[in-house]
This record gives sequence, C-alpha cells and structure tokens, in this order.
Amino acid sequence: MTGAIKFLPAKTFVAVAFAVFGFLGLIVWGEYSSWKSQVAHIESELIQTAKALVQHADDTVDMAKFPLAALITQIEQERDVPDMPAKITQVMKRQVDTTPWLGALSVVDADGRIVATSSSINTSGINFADREYFVFHQSSDTLEPVLGRPLKSKLSGQWILPVTQRISNPDGSFGGVALAAFILTELTNFFQGFSLGGEGSFLLARRDGVVLARAPFLQTLLGSSISSYDLFTTHLRQRHSGSYHYISPIDDTLRIGGFYQSEHSGMVGLAAASQSEALATWMKGARIRWLSCFILVTITGFLVWRWRRQIMLRRASEALLVAREAEFRLLAEGSGDLIQRFNGHGIREYLSPSVREIFGVDAEAMLGTHILENLHEDDHEVVTQVMDRLREGSTRENMVVRRKRADGKQIWLETTLNRLPGGTGGTDIRIVAVARDVTRQKSIQEELDALANTDELTQLANRRSFNIHFEEMVLQAAQKLTPLSILMIDADRFKFFNDTYGHASGDDCLRALADVVRGSIRRSRDLAARYGGEEIAVLLPDTDGAGALKAAENIRQRVAGLRLPHEKNLPWGYVTISIGTATFRPAGGDSLTTAELFERADHALYRAKNSGRNRVAAAGDEVVVTIDRSGIKSV
Repeated sequence: MTGAIKFLPAKTFVAVAFAVFGFLGLIVWGEYSSWKSQVAHIESELIQTAKALVQHADDTVDMAKFPLAALITQIEQERDVPDMPAKITQVMKRQVDTTPWLGALSVVDADGRIVATSSSINTSGINFADREYFVFHQSSDTLEPVLGRPLKSKLSGQWILPVTQRISNPDGSFGGVALAAFILTELTNFFQGFSLGGEGSFLLARRDGVVLARAPFLQTLLGSSISSYDLFTTHLRQRHSGSYHYISPIDDTLRIGGFYQSEHSGMVGLAAASQSEALATWMKGARIRWLSCFILVTITGFLVWRWRRQIMLRRASEALLVAREAEFRLLAEGSGDLIQRFNGHGIREYLSPSVREIFGVDAEAMLGTHILENLHEDDHEVVTQVMDRLREGSTRENMVVRRKRADGKQIWLETTLNRLPGGTGGTDIRIVAVARDVTRQKSIQEELDALANTDELTQLANRRSFNIHFEEMVLQAAQKLTPLSILMIDADRFKFFNDTYGHASGDDCLRALADVVRGSIRRSRDLAARYGGEEIAVLLPDTDGAGALKAAENIRQRVAGLRLPHEKNLPWGYVTISIGTATFRPAGGDSLTTAELFERADHALYRAKNSGRNRVAAAGDEVVVTIDRSGIKSV
C-alpha cells in the first residue's frame, strides 16, 4: 500500500507531462499549417494581382494601336492634300480627347521633325531622330506597332510609354513614325489601386527584361534591363505565372512576389508585398494564440505542481496522523513554514519553532492564545468564516490575512488549514495550519497596483484611478448625505506654450502645476488626478460649493504666483490656469450621476475660459467668480 502511494503521483505526473507535450505538439503543427495556408493565400492573391496588372497593360497597348492605325490610314489617304497636317492634327486631337490615358499622338517625318501633333506645345526646333524608336523604324521594315522603352516626352516632360508604327512612302521607303504616347502615371495609378501595404511594389517589364513601369515610381529603374534577375533567369523559364520569395536588390526588403507573363504580348508583371507586412495580421493572431497557449501551459504546470505539492502535504498529514506526537513535532520543527495546531475553538495547542522567525516570539509564549489575537481587525470576519466552514465539515481551507509581529511590524500570511480526521464535529475537531510569510509578494503587488493607477509624468492619480474613486465618492456622498465637489483645472493656451518652448518644457510646466495642486490639498481623502493632456481634476469630499471655490482660487493664485514664463498667454505673459467647479449636494435633494457632475464642472471650466481665462467659475452660476482675501466677488 505504501509503495502504491509513493509511486502513483510520479506516474500521474509523467502522464500529465506527456499529455501537455502532446498538446504542444498539436499546437505547433496547427500553427505551421496555418502559416503555410496564409502564405499560399497571399501568393495566390499576388499572382492574380500581377495577372490583372499585365492584362490591363495589354489592353492599354492594344488600344493604342487603334488610333495609330486610323492615323496612318488618314495619312495615306491625305498624303497629296496640301493641308494634310492640319487635317490629321484634328483627327489626333479628337482621339486624345476621348482617350484619358493617351498623352499625345504625333507624326514625325523621315528627318525626325514633327509634322503634326495633338499637343499644343510649340514643336519648332525639336527633333526626334535620336529616339530609340525612330532609329528602330528607320532600319526595320516591320509595319506592326512596337512598344518602346519608357522615356521622358520632349513635348510635355512627362514619363511616357511610346507605342510607335512605321510610316512608309508609296515606294516603300521610310517616311517617318506615328507615335502614341500613353502617360506612365496613369498606369502606375492603376497599379496603386491594389493595396499591397506601405512596402509593396509593382513592376511591369517587356519580355526582354526592359522595365516599363514601377510603383512606387523609381526613375533610375525605368528603361533598364532586369533580365539578369532571378525572375527572368529562373522562374519565367519554368512557368509563365507563379510566386517566389526574394530580397529586393533595390531596397533590400524581403518580399513575396507573384508574377505573370502575358501569352499575347510577352509582358511580365510582378506584384510584391513585404513579407513582414503581409503576414502581420497572421502574426498578431499567432502571438495571441501563443500567449494563450503559454499561459495555459504555465497554469497547467502550476496546477500540476500544486497538485503534487498538496499530495505530498496530505501524505505528510497522513503520516503525522499515524505517527505519534513526537513524529509530528519532528516533522514540524524541520519545516521553514509555520505549522500550528488548533482546537475547534481556535485555541493554539502547538506551534513549530519557525514561529520565532515569522512572528518574532517563542512558541511557548503563544500556546493557549486565540487564532484572532494580533490579527488585523479587517480580517477577523474572514478567519471566523473559515473556522465556521471547518466546523461544518470542510476538510481544507485557504486564507491570506494580516498579522502584527512582536516588533509591531505588519506581515501577510498565506495559510492552509486542514481539518484532521476524527472528532464528532462542531468544536470537537483538530485543525493543522501551515502558514508562510508572503509580505514581500504583497508589497510587489501593491507597487504594481500603484504604478497602474499613477500618471507617469505628474505622479498624480491617472484617469483610470480618478474614474474609480469618482464613482465611490459619489456613492458615499449619497449614502452619508454629505457634499462632494469637483474642480476641473486647465492650463491656459497650453498649446501655444508647447509650440513656443517645446514639449520638454511643457512637461516641466505640467509637473509644476501638479506640484501646486498636490500641495494645495491636504486631506487624505482628497484626490488629484491628471485627467488628460493639460487637464487636472480634483475631488473634494465633504466640501460644499463655497469651500470648492476657495480651494480653486487658492490653486489659481499659487499657480499665478509661480510666474512661469508664457509670452503667448496675454495679457499676463506667464502661465495661468482656469478652473471650473461643481458640487453634489444630496442633502438638498441633488441627484446626479458622475457624468452629469463632471459635465457641470466642465461647462463651468469653459465659462471661465470664455470669460477671459485665469478665472474660477462655479457650475450653476451665470457669471464667472473669483476670490480674494476678502471673500467672493463677481466679475
């Protein structure tokens, strides 16, 4: 039997550990599968975006061929007409007016001079014989439209993509070039209609790797060749569409790229998103899941540890019950925790030697004393209820209480009380209590609570703490039929102060105002809080309207007395404040919510502001009031 008791917890622990690690394995596999699925979804969307990009470019280039064809037909029909340039100019202008993306249509003769153009810019002295497309058509017999490299228009200065077509004389010789220039920004604006995040990019290139367009716009890349990039050397040789991950040679950003090559024109589109941005939403959700998993595993581990520990304590308790009093004392005296035994009335019958370290007295001095002795009076009810439950049949109870040591220092004790087997119930029972000093842990918790309720800049209470205390004070005032006043304080023209002296000086100014407010309220129940920005709220329980006005005026005068320079706060030239007050008077039948009381004080503050600033105004009054040494005066 003893062996079974000894090894059962270890086996169970192994089983629990196996289950936990199995659970973690499933979580890891699920997260990996989710990540792969998310990446595949992003890649698919990028491929579709690249396809839409290329199809739009194909359609745009194909549409450019129609005005070119019409233009060349018109030239062939009007070749011998004297006013042919004027006629084709009208045709070109109509085409451009009805085609938003088309920047200009032009006809260049065999010498590179403009014959006719839809542009209203003066073309005299401009020659196009050096353009790549002109040289190409001059030496080529092809009559098909050709998509050229992006270039800056000599007419408008805009970046354009030229679609050109050879004009042949009746004898077949080179007669010039017809040019359709569509505006590159129109194409990049279309690209940017697809949301790829702040670090995403689009790229359009010819089949030979010449870059036609890029968004975000990068002038140095336009017209250059990227045929040596992995996209052309590896991926396009294997398939016409797909995705791949790469580090951009332009800005070193890790991106996921989706590409597509048109079977019609051979143009290649690349839509790319920053990997970190694309997976940001998934990562946010994953962090929450990972944190939840970590918390769950931690709690499980803690519960297993506590469970094993409780088993060990129970085993020790059983051993103590089987053993004699000497064995009990031997175990207790070897423990760093304080072990006590009580009867059903709460009278101590035994204390382990560690009582000297924890309580500061010898065990003999505490024998026969009651469990409530030297406990904090607020915890008497907790201990009484625990003892009642143990008398009624509960076998185990836990509590955290405060107790005074022999040296007067207050400590916190975490105590586990176990009812021993035997006894007939009621007061005829024995209780073993294991207590440990958790004062340090409670101090840390209280420090954390203070940090959570304190404004870092001013060291006043923060808005969260203010709202909690506000609700409590209104409730107490209503119950006790005592007045409650609130002051809303705001620095005058504080934005101008920050603009003039800088935010660091603004912070120093707020600290100084907070020091004045803190030094002006003396009672322990008064509360000052930074409500937001340069606003400070003060709660004054048991204070009527007259008292609130006096307190407000005192604060106003003390702030003015600092004479903190503020050249934009005219007519004074130093920092001033305006204050609005409101009072809750339940004895007079006043019934308000916190929101209504706050709103009254806020309205009073705005009245003080609108009446010239550096004022105190009380809610419910139709005039602003100030206070001097002789009392209240209307202004």
